[in-house]
Amino acid sequence: MTRPTSTLLVTGAALTVTGGIIGLAGATVTMIAAATVARRRIEQMETPPSELARRQWRRARTAVTAGAGAWRNGEVPVA
Repeated sequence: MTRPTSTLLVTGAALTVTGGIIGLAGATVTMIAAATVARRRIEQMETPPSELARRQWRRARTAVTAGAGAWRNGEVPVA
């Protein structure tokens, strides 16, 4: 004879596993939808993200070089 407590424990565990599977399925569907939207957005861009990243990197590198040069030479920028 099983106890009511054991039955409740097994039922709770089964519901928890079922909820986890449903949650995992929901997360998977959400990730697929987000990837699809991102891919479409990237395809519609005039400039590819890799080119935008290169531009920003060049700007940052130029700013760092200018800042380091000004610091070494003791120049005070005039605003």
